[in-house]
Amino acid sequence: MKEIFNYTNLIIEGDSIEIMVDGIVVSGRITLRNKRNIAVEITSPYEGVSESSGCITLLGLQVHNFLGKTGDEKAATLLLAIYRFCAFVDDHKDSLLAALADYKYKNAYIKYFSPEANERDQRKVAVLQELQAIRKDLKAGKIDSIEYQRRIRPLSKAMKLLTEEPEIDLDAIFDECFNSFWKTPVWDIRRETVLAYLDSISKAKEP
Repeated sequence: MKEIFNYTNLIIEGDSIEIMVDGIVVSGRITLRNKRNIAVEITSPYEGVSESSGCITLLGLQVHNFLGKTGDEKAATLLLAIYRFCAFVDDHKDSLLAALADYKYKNAYIKYFSPEANERDQRKVAVLQELQAIRKDLKAGKIDSIEYQRRIRPLSKAMKLLTEEPEIDLDAIFDECFNSFWKTPVWDIRRETVLAYLDSISKAKEP
């Protein structure tokens, strides 16, 4: 029996896909498939976890695409990666959930409690006070509507910028919190997939 990428017995029928991994039948469903992209969701022995391929460049399409054998093998490797990840989570659940909690804390700290976040909040208060003062002058007749619009326009723009979500290097935070899992199946899956699956496990444990 020929073994490819650590799986055997690849069977694809329509959207269904099945492989054998270490004597265990692993089943899934191909949820997306075109020339440039392919995505797979595992259905057994785990469920609810999906993973997608990177997009083949237009130049790469001259060599291969995901509609034929290359796509079959890519779907199998995606399913294998999902299975290996889910099995790894089963064996390291507590430490992975601790890493998730650390990730959420660091994300929240940067957004709401860091010196930069505090400075942003103070600037919002200052801009709001200026806006209120200008509206008060308009109502009191100290300025006309033209002057009101001229003065309020840059402040409204500043407030809009201050209320936007700050740019956060989520990849850097993930690497910092999950660095002890380097070179494990955690690193074979997209960050978004890892976080979503761990978050679902964390919520399932809540009373």
